[in-house]
This record gives sequence, structure tokens and C-alpha cells, in this order.
Amino acid sequence: MRAYWKPLAPVLAAIVIALIPAPAGLAQHAWYYFAIFVGVIVGLMLEPLPGAAIGLIAVTLVAVLDEWVFFSPEQLAKPGFNPGNASLAWALSGFANSTVWLIFGAFMFALGYEKTGLGRRIALLLVRAMGRKTLTLGYAVMMADALLAPFTPSNTARSGGTIFPVIRNLPPLYDSKPNDPSARRIGSYIMWTAIASTCVTSSMFLTALAPNLLAAELIRKTVQVDLNWMQWFLAFAPVGIVLLLAVPLLAYILYPPEVKEGNEVPAWAAEELQKMGPPSRNELVLAVLVLIALALWIFGDKHVNATTAAMLVISIMLITGVVTWDDMLANKQAWNTLAWFATLIALADGLSRTGFVKWFADTMSTHMSGFSPLTAAIILVLIFFFTHYMFASVTAHATAMLPVMLSVGTTIPGMHMPSYALMLALTLGIMGILTPYGTGPSPVYFGSGYLPAGDYWRLGAIFGVIYIVVFLLIGVPLLL
Repeated sequence: MRAYWKPLAPVLAAIVIALIPAPAGLAQHAWYYFAIFVGVIVGLMLEPLPGAAIGLIAVTLVAVLDEWVFFSPEQLAKPGFNPGNASLAWALSGFANSTVWLIFGAFMFALGYEKTGLGRRIALLLVRAMGRKTLTLGYAVMMADALLAPFTPSNTARSGGTIFPVIRNLPPLYDSKPNDPSARRIGSYIMWTAIASTCVTSSMFLTALAPNLLAAELIRKTVQVDLNWMQWFLAFAPVGIVLLLAVPLLAYILYPPEVKEGNEVPAWAAEELQKMGPPSRNELVLAVLVLIALALWIFGDKHVNATTAAMLVISIMLITGVVTWDDMLANKQAWNTLAWFATLIALADGLSRTGFVKWFADTMSTHMSGFSPLTAAIILVLIFFFTHYMFASVTAHATAMLPVMLSVGTTIPGMHMPSYALMLALTLGIMGILTPYGTGPSPVYFGSGYLPAGDYWRLGAIFGVIYIVVFLLIGVPLLL
């Protein structure tokens, strides 16, 4: 039964919405488009098919049904207007989007970290230096994630693919076993610190989480606000630094390990580093290249587009042999993300093109009247943050909610849209802490055997509240 239920749910959701009469003030074609969009979101949440496949099917369906779901009667009546060509141009528009290719490029950086072993070396160096005490080991795990974050747009690849394979070797050194009462000896603390840290670093850098880049593009399209790498970092850094310094200590207090110190971990890390040998030529080349990319993103954005900078570095990676073209072709996650985000950007843009976003914003604004811009912004940010309980994907959350919340903000007199847009976007990483399915690496740590469901949900709620409160107290005043 379950095998049939998941594929049918998105279709049924779309049909049910479509059969409901369009609300007052909204064109019928826009309501039909919204019905398809709801089906997409349900599909992204349940995943009967991969997200990229769902996006491709959706844009194709809209292109086929364009005269009924995408264009108004006035548009169709224009002399010489060809709905087939126009809808196809819209469906493919996401593949020409520079942000989509920046996401793809950053995935190739992550591939370089994995292939050269540079990511593993960084993590092991920190563990060797700081692993003697459990608390400082927590800080080593946090620092490893923070060092990799600016160049790894997939926190699944960064935390689940690089950090987790290293730290899962640590608990057994202290006889801390998964799915066992001994898990609390040290394993539970390490695993929670890792997932809590990656949620913070995911908000700290524009290039640390793929949905951040998606959000930047949605913001540009919806409210014509451009966000660059340095602007994003400076906006979240005061919050991020406080949270990163606090996370290992908070976990130590709220989820204390039984083992407080020992020599086994640094000894193991030293042994692993000895096996790796000295840094290879490719590791050193990659280290230089990522520093070049970071410098161009920070200082060269007025002269070199961020996507161009990423493509330049990737080209050098290919020329120098850090990665090969076959390596890139085999990186299914990167190509999958390229197709996924290209279609999602087009689908989100369709909400604006059909007039749905404007109608919804006008409707919502009637309920926000009487609030000051600051109060309204805080209320909307809190709604945006805690509705993540309903989403199993930050990408789906950003696609479904961000354009709508931005449009509501435009209807509030006195709202400073650049600041408000940043307030919403900067919460995308930290909201991942809420649930065992909240962000990519969450299921990895939840399934490790060291974080029982009850503990995960309880800690997720506590840390989620801490994260959003610190953000509102420190980050919001600096943005206004």
C-alpha cells in the first residue's frame, strides 16, 4: 500500500486544489498553477521520485498545459503571441541561471576535497590537536566543519560525507557503542555537536548550503535585492561566531558525556595521519585554488562574477589534474542538483509570473496591518523558521515559502526589504536543527545509533529555540 500511496499523494493534492474554486481576486489559471505547485511541494516532501525528476515533470506539465495554467486570457489574445515557445523558454530558464551553475561549481570543490583527502586531513589534524578532552574534541569537530563550510555547498557532503566518517571511529575507542546504553559515554555528545555545528555553519556562508544560493536567486527575482558572499557572511557572522563558540559547550551541559578526557582519540588521529603521509601535490594545489576562489568571491565580485570565478577555479582543477572530467561526470549529486535547482527556480518564478504571489501577499498584508515593520518582520521570520517542522528539505522550504514571505513583506509600509530578505534567508541553515529530517545530514546522525529519537526531538527543539533567539537578539538589530 505504501508504494502506491507516495506517488499518488502529489497528484491527488494537485487535483483537490484544482477542483476548489479560485479564491476571490485570483485568476483561474493562477489557481491551477498553484495546484501543480502544491503537488510539487508534496512530492518534494514525500519523494516518491528524486526531487530533480519531480521538478522536470512539473515544468514539462506546465509547458504542455500552458494555455490553461500559465497564461492569462489577455496574454493569449496578444497578436503573434506563441504560448508554446514562451512556456518552453520559461521551463528552460533555470538552466541559464548563473546561481544554478555556482551551486554546481561549489559541488565540484567538494569533490576535490573528497578525492584529494584534504577534507579528511583537516578534520584529523584538529582532532589530533584538540581531542584529549571531550569538550575540546567537540570544538575540534565544530572547527573542522567551519573550515570546510565556505567551499562545500552540500552540508550532507561536508558533514555526512567528510566529518561523520572520521568521528564515527572515535566512540568505540572509549567503548561507546551505538544503540546501547554506552552510547552516552561519548558518542552521543560527539554526534549531536557535529549536527548542531553544521546547521550553524550552513547559515554562516552563502556557499555553505545549496538552498542559500537558491534563496539568493529567489530574493533577486522576487524583490530585486542582490546578495553577495561578503554581505551574507558579515550579516550572519556576529550570530554565527557566538553560536559556534557556544554549541560544543551547550551540548556538553545539556547532553553531557560520561567520559570527560582521555588519550585514545588524539593517538588514533595521529595514526591515521601517519597512514595518509605528507600532503600530496593535489592537496596543496586544491588548498591554493580554494583560497583563490574565496578571495575572488570576497574582493573580486565587482570585476568577476562569482559563478565565473568558480568556473575558473574548476577549469584550473581540471588542467592540473586535481579532478578529471570523468570524476566530474561521475558526480551524480552535482548533476542532480543542477537539474533540481534549475527546475525549482523556474517553478518558483512561475508563482510570480501568474500573479499568485502578488495576490497572496495582498491577502496576507490585511492581517499584518497595525504592526510596525520590525514587529511584522520578527513575526514573519518566526513563522518562516518554525514551519520547517513541516518540511523534510530546506530546498523545498525555500522554494515554497520564501517568495510568499518576501511578497508579504513588500506590502508592509516602511519595511526595509534588503534587511528583511536577509533575515529570512539567514535562517535556512539553523532551522535544520529542528528535526531528524530537517536538513541533509540529519538522517545520517539520527541513524548513527547514538541519538535516540526522543533525545533528538528534545534537543532539536531546545537548540532551535536557542538559535532563533540568538539570531533575533544579535543578528536582527545589526541588520536594521
